[in-house]
Amino acid sequence: MAFNPRNTKRRNQPPTAQISRDQQSPPGRNCSDCKKKPPQVQCLHCSQHVCLECAQKHVNLVAGDTEGAIHLLNEKIDVLDRIAANTRQNIVTARDNIVKKADAERDQAFALLTQMIEQEKQQLRNKNKQLNELPLNEIAMFIRRLPSDLQYLNEKDNSLFNIITTEPRIQLQRQRQQLFIENDDDDYDPRCD
Repeated sequence: MAFNPRNTKRRNQPPTAQISRDQQSPPGRNCSDCKKKPPQVQCLHCSQHVCLECAQKHVNLVAGDTEGAIHLLNEKIDVLDRIAANTRQNIVTARDNIVKKADAERDQAFALLTQMIEQEKQQLRNKNKQLNELPLNEIAMFIRRLPSDLQYLNEKDNSLFNIITTEPRIQLQRQRQQLFIENDDDDYDPRCD
């Protein structure tokens, strides 16, 4: 959204360039700017006693500066919009990279799971082979121990595999802090010296 100078309370004159007729100009002095005409008003933007023509010049000078500042602010708002669009695209790219890495991790986990399951199956096959090769007097003892030996294979309490994840995060940090320093001497304008 662009800054619009028409939304301010005083439309035609910037607040620092308003002319005050309340104050009396010192007698016998000339305008601080042109040095020709007697001063008629005190400029609120530089506090000097000036004639009406020079006061209007001050108003125009401040109005021109204000217009330039408003243009600069509007340009920077547009720059921020472009920065936001680029940053959004960078966030999408970062997310896509995370998804690619997560897919690769998933595929590796599936391959490892297949390998580990096959190892467990092989151990069960070996126990089956062992049972078939046992002498008759040892079979009863083997069968009694079998349920306790295999109790870790339980669907309800699956303690065989533990899935460890570290969830990726997309973090956004401001790289640079901008400090706005207010000038205590706001009324000073070196152009009016």
